[in-house]
Amino acid sequence: MHDTHEKHHGHHEEHSHEHAAAKTSDEPPETSRLRKMVEHWISHNEDHAGSYRQWANRARQAGYGAAGDILEQVASEVVKQNEKFAEIIKIIDSST
Repeated sequence: MHDTHEKHHGHHEEHSHEHAAAKTSDEPPETSRLRKMVEHWISHNEDHAGSYRQWANRARQAGYGAAGDILEQVASEVVKQNEKFAEIIKIIDSST
């Protein structure tokens, strides 16, 4: 399933290398890379959460209220993941 997900979103091994070249400051390369990856995951999750919420509404309109509720819960869990990712950014910021 993950292979299909990566093909759908255009992810590939080289994708992570694109982030390694872009430094945000004088951070060590691995720190810069970690920051860029976490920022990417946050953005990616925001896209997914929006999609889940759209489909939650569509499911409800189609008469699948319980499915819509589950999709809404999943979207909320993704938002919580992003809060954890934001903590990582704070950790990086506090150490540089």
